[in-house]
Amino acid sequence: MPTPRRSIEECKRIIAAFEKAGGNQARAAKILGVADNTFRSAYRDAAARLGNSSESQDDIEAHRHRTRDMLQRRRIEELERQAATDRTIRESVFKLAERPLEPPSWTPRPVKEHKQRESIILFLSDVHMGEVVSLSAMGGRNSYNMNIAFKRLERYFQSVVKLGTEHWTGPPPDRIYLVLGGDLVSGEIHEELAKTNDLQAIPAVRVLAEALAAGLQLLRDSFPAIPIYVISVPGNHGRTTKKPENKGFAINSYDVLVGLLLEWWATTKGIKGVTFSAPHAGDAFVTIHGWNVLFTHGDRIGSRGGSGFIGPAATAARGMQKVVQDYLAEGKAIDVIIMGHFHTPLELEFGIVNPSLVGPSEYSRSGRMRSHPAAQWMLSIHPRYGIARRWKISVGEA
Repeated sequence: MPTPRRSIEECKRIIAAFEKAGGNQARAAKILGVADNTFRSAYRDAAARLGNSSESQDDIEAHRHRTRDMLQRRRIEELERQAATDRTIRESVFKLAERPLEPPSWTPRPVKEHKQRESIILFLSDVHMGEVVSLSAMGGRNSYNMNIAFKRLERYFQSVVKLGTEHWTGPPPDRIYLVLGGDLVSGEIHEELAKTNDLQAIPAVRVLAEALAAGLQLLRDSFPAIPIYVISVPGNHGRTTKKPENKGFAINSYDVLVGLLLEWWATTKGIKGVTFSAPHAGDAFVTIHGWNVLFTHGDRIGSRGGSGFIGPAATAARGMQKVVQDYLAEGKAIDVIIMGHFHTPLELEFGIVNPSLVGPSEYSRSGRMRSHPAAQWMLSIHPRYGIARRWKISVGEA
């Protein structure tokens, strides 16, 4: 059955309730004791009914004026409340400022002659010696081969010397850790690499060992009185098997072979003050100035793949968390993890991720991964502050 038409008086009561509620339909519905939906329908009918009634035109016009005046009053009240709040804040500030501020006099801490010395960490990873990146395939963005790798390594070690001498402030560093962080050679784990590499794995090991020997000699000559520790951890590209294996992966790695060949050269040359180590566990857990540092490549952190636009950051952070928990189960608390593998410079809660010497490649471009220029970290560990200095050394495009 059709709904009976409301009377003018009933419509006026609906409009009056709406006005009394300050234009709030839900509140007006409560005044009349009806449901919200019922009031909204009734209000539309009342407005239309009164709008079409000549006898109520004056009431409608008066209602419009009252509504406009009500909104203006509400706005004025709001401005007055805001002004009162601002006035209260100003009065509080003025009250605080009645007595002039008297900041304490802080002076620089006295310089002690026995200032604490820092240790330098050179994390060298993802060199991929032997890999070839085509300049044309990369649209002019990057290129890479054996000769370019040599130039970038030379540029890296020269920059390290400058930063550790000319640009170093405070007492000289007390130790240098040269960490060979894996994926030093490209290897033949993928068919496309076996086709395009300009060096096979064994020749790449020798060429890279020669370049690192030059870098080690430069460090020894530039820091003659500072002990140097060379630590090797394996990556995934340097494995000697097609598929990753869990048993003996550190021993059967071209990355570790590079470190052994470098050790043999240093021994035969009589290079003093250089210590070599290659933990069979694949991770190097080292305490430096009381800080527990874990060096690992990054492919064995229990987390793989990327995560959309955030890239490898979430994967690396998740893996670092798992590594920290794993070592805690052994009673070892890790302060910082330093690793490579992801070719992306990152500073995360539990550690630092190294970029690569290769830079952007056909692989990264095919996946539309964010391009990071070729670079390597140089860090320092301070006895009190932990990782104190961070240099992301750009090694250039060629």
